[in-house]
Amino acid sequence: MKRVVFHIGPHKTGSTYIQRMMRVNRARFPESHRPVLKSAPLFGALHRASLGLLRPDQQADHLPLMFDIASELARNLDADNTLFSDEDLLGPLPSRHGIAGLYPYIDQTLPRIYNAFAAQGIAVQFFFYLRSYNDWLHSVHAYKFLKDKRSFAPKKFKARHQLPDNWTNLVNRMNASVGAENILYHSFEQDRATGRMGTALFRAFGLDDETLDRLDWIAPVNVSRPETVDPKRW
Repeated sequence: MKRVVFHIGPHKTGSTYIQRMMRVNRARFPESHRPVLKSAPLFGALHRASLGLLRPDQQADHLPLMFDIASELARNLDADNTLFSDEDLLGPLPSRHGIAGLYPYIDQTLPRIYNAFAAQGIAVQFFFYLRSYNDWLHSVHAYKFLKDKRSFAPKKFKARHQLPDNWTNLVNRMNASVGAENILYHSFEQDRATGRMGTALFRAFGLDDETLDRLDWIAPVNVSRPETVDPKRW
């Protein structure tokens, strides 16, 4: 049975770095384990369909489109194991585009992706990094106001964008939508502390230690606060 792993972020948990790692190390992955980049046409189309879902009245158009694109992706898999990475499959970064709440459409979008692959007899696993919520929220705020550099007021920011106090509700919604057994959660802080961010994801994908040691572990970039990057932490 073929297998796919969808790394779905969330935003501000090293996703850009992991995607750069996949691009730089594509040739170092075993033939049986293939990373798919967002530049691939079909995966790029799925990315755009998910990112473009901004209002409830768009669901009638975007959800069938996401299912159709995911189905086509599933039919075109040619490796036993395939890794996709795109935090935008959850939807746009919270607080942007006027969207209220924490990824409000995942209850509908994730099942479309899951069912499209499952219908082709492909095993599906989602991978989600859990970061300290307050630290994550601070990073979201820093990115939103990258040019303004406004001071961070957590209560005000959460109230304005209708964001919760923790991850609990989101985790429960994801588990209910595709089944808790199909989602692997891992601590962002623990993975970052290894000095090789993405290790937990790549291991879940099936890369062994020998393959991990062969990868080119590139320097990290903090797109929210570039001046705070410490390569030793990643």
